[in-house]
Amino acid sequence: MLTKREFLKAIGLFFFGTGIYVVYRNLSYLSRPPTKKIILSTEDLKRIERLYLGDEYIIIRENKGFLVFSRRCPHLGCKLSYDPVNQVILCPCHRSKFTLKGKYIEGPAKKDLKELTFTHKEEGLQIEI
Repeated sequence: MLTKREFLKAIGLFFFGTGIYVVYRNLSYLSRPPTKKIILSTEDLKRIERLYLGDEYIIIRENKGFLVFSRRCPHLGCKLSYDPVNQVILCPCHRSKFTLKGKYIEGPAKKDLKELTFTHKEEGLQIEI
């Protein structure tokens, strides 16, 4: 038979262990995968007239330079496409629409497109995904 002290010690260890398990299990949410870097050559950049859809990014040429967005819809992560007739970025899954400046227009997304960090390098444009 357990004494009161042994019982409380066992309960304390149980809750301590449960707490450690919860923290350990959620550590994966706290750590992000390493940043992926893609370089578009200067020659590739010259070929972009208005918009370019990469596998994971969208590049939009402006007078002053470029805008770079994630190609994933902020709603559920579907791969975005371009509607040249209406000149909008479109989610084919749920019909969310965005301007060429990445601003939300309509649909279930309710957020603007995620802007990606990029830097001009000697060899071209480096995009961080």
